[in-house]
Amino acid sequence: MSPDYAIALTAFWVGVVSAISLPLGTVTSRFWVPEERTVAGLMAFGGGALLAALSIDLVAPALDHGHFVQIAIGSVLGGLIFVLANEAVNDYGGFVRRMSTRVYHLRRQEHQRMRDVLSHLRDLDIFGEVEARDFRAVAAFVEIRQQPANTPIYREGDPCNGLYILARGRVSLLDPLRHNEVVRVVNTWETFSRLAFLTGAPHDDIAVANADSEVWFLSRDNFLHLLVSSPRLLQAVHSWLRSPETMQYLVERQHMEPEIAGPWLDSAVHDLISHGTVPPVRDIDHQEERFDALVDELGRTSLFTGLPANELDALGECLIHKHCNKGEAFFHDGELADRLYIIDRGEVSLFDARNPTRKHEVLRRGAVFGALSFAAGARHSSSAVASEDTSYWVLLRRDLPALFLEAPVLRSKFEQFSANDEVRDYLQQRHHVDPDKVDRWLNRSRAEIAAGRRPAAIDDMIREVSGHRGAALAIWLGILLDSIPESLVLGTIQARDSISLSLIAGLFISNYPEALSSSIGMKHQGLRFGRVLLMWSSLVVITGLGAALGVLFFGNVSPGNFALIEGIAAGAMLTMIAQTMLPEAYLKGGNIVGMATLFGFLTALFFRELA
Repeated sequence: MSPDYAIALTAFWVGVVSAISLPLGTVTSRFWVPEERTVAGLMAFGGGALLAALSIDLVAPALDHGHFVQIAIGSVLGGLIFVLANEAVNDYGGFVRRMSTRVYHLRRQEHQRMRDVLSHLRDLDIFGEVEARDFRAVAAFVEIRQQPANTPIYREGDPCNGLYILARGRVSLLDPLRHNEVVRVVNTWETFSRLAFLTGAPHDDIAVANADSEVWFLSRDNFLHLLVSSPRLLQAVHSWLRSPETMQYLVERQHMEPEIAGPWLDSAVHDLISHGTVPPVRDIDHQEERFDALVDELGRTSLFTGLPANELDALGECLIHKHCNKGEAFFHDGELADRLYIIDRGEVSLFDARNPTRKHEVLRRGAVFGALSFAAGARHSSSAVASEDTSYWVLLRRDLPALFLEAPVLRSKFEQFSANDEVRDYLQQRHHVDPDKVDRWLNRSRAEIAAGRRPAAIDDMIREVSGHRGAALAIWLGILLDSIPESLVLGTIQARDSISLSLIAGLFISNYPEALSSSIGMKHQGLRFGRVLLMWSSLVVITGLGAALGVLFFGNVSPGNFALIEGIAAGAMLTMIAQTMLPEAYLKGGNIVGMATLFGFLTALFFRELA
């Protein structure tokens, strides 16, 4: 065997040893999910060791031989190469491999979202008179919602608490007075629910997403808060309220007599000018007294058992009282559950379309239905139809955060109900969700509730995974990108000298937490353990081959070019440490990162002393 190939073989095995911690981290992830601070400490430790190895084993020797210019040029080139390649991988989905890259990617998305919102708001007639500075204030309050196909966005009688803008997809507006006839198909960048939004009236129509859609939502409360500081926006609202269209809407769609609608508009304009707000034209029907009379019958459901009187009052204020004619459906199999139902009077039949031989269930006064899918934020696995004229209450999922603030006992019961065996069995048997996804949904839901947000919906998690089917490959590509400069460093050094123990130790230590945390992320993306292990094992071979190729291609270059190559490798690795490793460690570990990096640096020096 020629000397070059012998050196290349040595470099190959050194590369394998430095990267063998990748599959070790994957194996560990199957039995141990460490705390984030532990991963952060390991990552910072490895980053410190790499910093020491780069400084002593790469940069210092080149400087001793007077190759500063080559090192500097190579480092800049290596840094630029890493940044550009990292951006490309992140755009493909590799940003999910680290928390730091996720945060940066989401910030970029936020800036892009703001630019998109601003550009399209200016094209909407409703904001035609708004000044440029007010566009920014409005855009800051726009919430982007992903609406699955064939699901209602809102229903007749729901409170209108915002304006909707269709950014992508297809939405139809149905008229309940015409047997749910389609009266309008919303085009991209058109608004809907505008007049209900302006007047605060309940929705008089039904909005349904006919395809997977992106809908922008502007809260009415947030919008009204802007009126105090925006004279032009206030003037625009004044013009909208005084338009004949608004009067016609109140008379024809809200069934108000002209002699009642006219004075309300006068009063609304007065409140707008005096107080900078527009009170709702009509209160939502809660039927709180009827609900109070029904409370004793709600004990059949664990959600409402033993609630204090003040929390029952808060619940009654959130419930919306509605009516359904005989034969009308409350929901169908496969429809997203966004509300809980409580029967006031009448009768409801539940049909299991997935099991036609199963006898339908009949529910009467005081029965609560749709609770399992409501708690989980899943799709209904049955259909509910009114067997006779039925009055009922609904609790909207979007109202839960405000309700939980006033009802901590109900919040605790909701969390317990979501975690009970009945909900777990429902998700696993009816929706075929594996136990690991159920656990992750529960953890996320608890975190969202604790932060005062709406409980996480498992349907959103399922769609996130299906929407990022390439994310696992992108994670692998991202780690491959991080590994390329490592293998290049090993090959360049082995081509001229023996690789130091400190560098091997730094690479080994830094790769372990990388694979540990990324393997957990890949598992969350739905990949089987065997496939994840195979992907990380392939990186071991690639790192070894990269080191061997580094020897073969760069073993005979001139000292100046050799320093340039070392600079490229060092620049790429240093950029990687500064851009991904240490920010990731700090986000997860906070103040432990400084000392962990220092100890990693000292450990690399210690291994160098041993050599």
